[in-house]
Amino acid sequence: MENIYSKNGLQAVINASGRMTKLGVSTISQGVGETLVEAAGNYILIDSLYEFAGKKIGEMIGCEDACVTSSASAGIALSVASLICKDNITMVHHLFDALLKIDKREVILLKGHNVDFGAPIAEMVQLGGGKIVEAGYANGSKLTDISDAVNENTLAILFVKSHHCVQKDMVDVKDVIELANTLGVPCIVDAAAEEDLGRYMQMGADMVCYSGAKAIEGPTSGFVACKTTELASNMRLQYKGIGRAMKIGKEGTMGLLQAIKEYLAGEHVCAVTKSDLEQFAAKVNEIDGCKAVLIQDEAGREIYRAKISFDKNAYGFSAKEMIGKLQEGAAAVYTRDYQANIGSLAIDPRPLKNLDELEYIYRRIVEIGKEK
Repeated sequence: MENIYSKNGLQAVINASGRMTKLGVSTISQGVGETLVEAAGNYILIDSLYEFAGKKIGEMIGCEDACVTSSASAGIALSVASLICKDNITMVHHLFDALLKIDKREVILLKGHNVDFGAPIAEMVQLGGGKIVEAGYANGSKLTDISDAVNENTLAILFVKSHHCVQKDMVDVKDVIELANTLGVPCIVDAAAEEDLGRYMQMGADMVCYSGAKAIEGPTSGFVACKTTELASNMRLQYKGIGRAMKIGKEGTMGLLQAIKEYLAGEHVCAVTKSDLEQFAAKVNEIDGCKAVLIQDEAGREIYRAKISFDKNAYGFSAKEMIGKLQEGAAAVYTRDYQANIGSLAIDPRPLKNLDELEYIYRRIVEIGKEK
């Protein structure tokens, strides 16, 4: 499992956790890699590239325009800042001075969506000059929680579509978008890891933030699909303000376009299939103290993972202990550990590069169990 990182003295990693920023998100195709190299080796007027890329993305996913970004989280910050500043370049240049005189910057966010995805989502809103107003409760929400929070100082409603969020008894994204449209309030959807690139625009969202490196498997990048060119143009103007600190380069922009093209063409195929995962689970079930079942993604996506429960008395180690044990050895195995505190880990097959990595995980579970 030698690669550029292990050759430089870093521990090799097998990613069975998901397309996580902390693990480098995803790997790129040969076509995207070649595009990155060619784009990096030539010059271009960046403003014209941003405009071209926005229109091109719009054509590909079915919206009027888009703004390329360095990440989905940057997209949230730029969306908020652009709604505050619009096309006022002076305000773009002096955003944080201007905020002292601006009341209309409240961003309504469901309490169950105010999450830490590796960084607090509230910080992304505040970075763009917004002020978070929570609505609803951590264990449930209603549309009236949002509508009652809207006032003359409301800038936008932000809906976060993510497995990080509370799923139980939460209002549906479609209903929230329709409510925002009815109230005349811009609706921003954080769809960083979502797989359908046109769904939320079709529902009527004003801005939809995507990661270019998650489902799309592109380079470190992102984009915000916009309902109108005016929204996209105002967002691109932020590159002369706070966006300068989170800019995306020419190679990242062109690599993103190539990745979207390949993604929409259906060229992405997981090396490990659902059938492979079922066979893996069957073998794990033969290990004393382990129980494996296939489960669907928490947020309802068509993604299946192998959930492994560990009986410490029979196996020798708890799920929480297995997090560290699996990260030992020639290659560190990172699993999906959100439910380790209640006894289970999950194997996400999407980031696995080949069946050998899945077999390595199985062998490590067997080996660790023999250490008891």
